Amino acid sequence: MSSALKKKRKDLVSIIKRHQEAYYLKDQPEISDHTYDKLVAELFSLDHELNIPRSSTEKTLGVGHKKRDEFLSVEHATPMLSLDNAFSFDDLDLFFKRVTDSIKKNRLDFSPEYSAETKLDGVAVSLTYIDCELKKAATRGDGLVGEDITDNVMSMSGVPHVLHLKDNHRHNVNIFHNSILEIRGEVVFLKKDFERFNKHQEKSSEKLFANPRNAAAGSLRQLDASVTMSRPLTFIAHGAGEMNGVLDDTFKTHSSFLEFLESVGFKIIRPRVKDGQPSNIKTFVNQILNIRESLPVEIDGVVVKIENYELQNKLGSTVRAPRFAIAYKLPSETAITEVLGIDVQVGRFGTLTPVARLKTVSIGGVNIANATLHNEDELRKKGVKIGDRVEVRRAGDVIPEVVRTVNTSNKKRDKNLSFKMPKFCPSCGGKTERLEGEVARRCINGKKCPAQLEQAFIHFVSKKAMNIDGLGTKLIQQLIRENLVNSFDDIYKLNSIQLEKLDKFGAKSAQNLIDSIEKSRVTTQAKFLYALGIRHVGLQTAKSICDTLNRFEELFSLPLEKLALIHDIGPVVISSVSNFFKTRENLELTERLLNEITFKKEVSIQGGVFAGKDVVFTGTLKTLKRASAQELVRKNGGTFSETVNKKTDFCVVGEKAGTKAKAALRMQVKVITEDEFLAMIDKNIR
Repeated sequence: MSSALKKKRKDLVSIIKRHQEAYYLKDQPEISDHTYDKLVAELFSLDHELNIPRSSTEKTLGVGHKKRDEFLSVEHATPMLSLDNAFSFDDLDLFFKRVTDSIKKNRLDFSPEYSAETKLDGVAVSLTYIDCELKKAATRGDGLVGEDITDNVMSMSGVPHVLHLKDNHRHNVNIFHNSILEIRGEVVFLKKDFERFNKHQEKSSEKLFANPRNAAAGSLRQLDASVTMSRPLTFIAHGAGEMNGVLDDTFKTHSSFLEFLESVGFKIIRPRVKDGQPSNIKTFVNQILNIRESLPVEIDGVVVKIENYELQNKLGSTVRAPRFAIAYKLPSETAITEVLGIDVQVGRFGTLTPVARLKTVSIGGVNIANATLHNEDELRKKGVKIGDRVEVRRAGDVIPEVVRTVNTSNKKRDKNLSFKMPKFCPSCGGKTERLEGEVARRCINGKKCPAQLEQAFIHFVSKKAMNIDGLGTKLIQQLIRENLVNSFDDIYKLNSIQLEKLDKFGAKSAQNLIDSIEKSRVTTQAKFLYALGIRHVGLQTAKSICDTLNRFEELFSLPLEKLALIHDIGPVVISSVSNFFKTRENLELTERLLNEITFKKEVSIQGGVFAGKDVVFTGTLKTLKRASAQELVRKNGGTFSETVNKKTDFCVVGEKAGTKAKAALRMQVKVITEDEFLAMIDKNIR
């Protein structure tokens, strides 16, 4: 072993051990799970290059971390092992091949079937029942010796004190005197419980937790059991440990054991698949990737296991992980990086949003260079400074956000630069204000502010609004800079000669844009009202308002009482619409625009498949654009909304579906796929 490689290995082991201590012992991880897994993979690769046996690498890594001295020790009768990781379907295929090869090599008479279930991002715990009564609870610790947390779990959701087998008619299970049945699982914070708990912590000026896993670990390992009992933790079972004195006619497979656990009062992991082949497992993994955000608990992977217990036992384990199971790690949704600066963005309605400028980091295969800090209250609460190391989250279609600062020495942090929200607009220099009851600070200059004017133009020409194809952000900036447009109606005065003088514009591209502008002159009242950019007025709200009008000009003097009668229109929208048309500048602009456009009637199918139905879309649709799908709903007699509520009839779920899918399931709203949505309207006009 060369001295350079020897030093590289020593340093790598030291880094891994430090992060194991931060994660398992201190419950304050400094890097993402994905980054840690990559470090472990690098060590295995390096040791392979140095001809160090895999078993030696596994002994070096160990499992978990030694217990805290403050807790009593619990020795595990059967080691609580870790799992090997797969980062791709190629890795999964290698696992399936190893299983097949082992069966052939040992001449075993088995045709392997597999189960797959989500890998919960919680704290591993073992519950030991003697004669069906809970006697001991322990953390994993280093896999051989854990911490006694029996008192801490006694009031926890999902932990039965006694297993009532006599009430269980589905499974023929006999338990003998002094029998031992060890149940293993994860202690977690459900997402909804975590949000509620952190809000309570904030109101009480107590410590806020960065994520559910940290909250679960910090709550579970309290020396004062009453603290743990006061927190909404949940135990979810996922397997068996020691089993002595148990005569069983049904525990032939992993899935049958989980079904037994559910029948005697345990919560088990869902969704899951059983008795599957490799192709089924891969399909399940893809499904989980699509619905990850809508699951009630945080997950970081999918656990794949051989179903048959007898085959599991024959394949056995290494010193660190079983040979019959593997964890397919999902792309990380978080990463640790450095804050290079904090900028302030000005939105369409003047909202000032602090944005962290980051040292570029990859999350789930996407390079992230900026992350929102939301508002000045969040900025103050998280205490983010320029130069800090922070955890950044990117989930589904959600804008990347800074979750927390990562602990560094106070001495080092003191040198970092604090940031305060500006009292004056960074775009126009005008005054900003924060109204009572609002979290946002706003520039009050309206469209006199360059940033607000630019964002207003971008909204006006967008697909859901006037739909002027080819008029993108950079071109809008150029048109404003060249003083060719100052208000929306200036767009309709542009000509080819003006456009051909712009950068990267020729006769053909200029004519294409003119054609697109001309096409936008024919629109609907709802799209026009939406394009005006009235605060709180989305496209569906605009349609609800326009459905009550004979002429658009009625809005100029529409009584508040009549607005109040419109379905789904509340006091905030009424005030916003009324104030918009009371402003002389807005009224004059609207009148000028009405001279440039004509309205067409919106055509819908009477008695269409969605007649009288309200539809919500979530996730990324693979066939249709979101706006096109919403238009199909409208054409087929229905309405669409942005949020799920009691009036929602269908929730159409695409890839990487978000919290709307979860809300739909909770409210028992019918959830359908994009393919099912298209099938429903195949007999109608698209």
